[in-house]
Amino acid sequence: MRLFNPDSKFMAALTKMADLMWLNILTLALCFPIITVGAALTAKDYMCYKLLKNEEPGITKGFFRSFKQNFRQATVIWLIMLVVIVIGIVDVFFVIGLQGEGTQIVRAVMFAFFFFVYIGCIMIFPVLARFDNTIKGTIKSGLHMTVAILPRAILMGILYLVPILIMMFFGIQSPLIPIVIMFGISAPGYVSAMLYRKAFEQVEAKFYEEHPEMAPETDPVEEAMQAAMKREEK
Repeated sequence: MRLFNPDSKFMAALTKMADLMWLNILTLALCFPIITVGAALTAKDYMCYKLLKNEEPGITKGFFRSFKQNFRQATVIWLIMLVVIVIGIVDVFFVIGLQGEGTQIVRAVMFAFFFFVYIGCIMIFPVLARFDNTIKGTIKSGLHMTVAILPRAILMGILYLVPILIMMFFGIQSPLIPIVIMFGISAPGYVSAMLYRKAFEQVEAKFYEEHPEMAPETDPVEEAMQAAMKREEK
């Protein structure tokens, strides 16, 4: 049957799902030591972007390569985020306890601010995974990218909240929990890569235009094959 042909779209989709499931397991495993969360999320975003562009043949090898390369910066950024998270939680409880006139406006402003910080934190790791920069430059670029694609960044933030909300409202006994365990981080990461891919490609194109000597070499035959595949998909 053509459906089960190794080159069929059905088999390609199954392979992608298997890759995302394994990527999710790797990410969860490396997130358990709290100190390594930043590096694990960076490696996850690196692999999601590679999977989207069909550029990475091995999930495990690519994941640990990114994990190792970005460990120092990702860990420092993650520790900064932890401080921000603690401050945010304290402020949220403070705002919730406010009473009197105008408190609803204050709460709305505070929650909007913290949600922006939240989606900004999400965006920082893909930026770190894809671009070489200082810690300060990575954080700054992540926040700038968040503003540049704000509607899509908001959607990214919602996607990452879905697994958490499932666990909160349905409990660990829910039949949805196995899906969360298998795809709760990698699936939102993969969809997020779809959302920020165009913005990343624009940044890369501008960089290579300014620094043509650093542009990666391209294979004309491979480019022709990719163009043909895109025409077939259309």
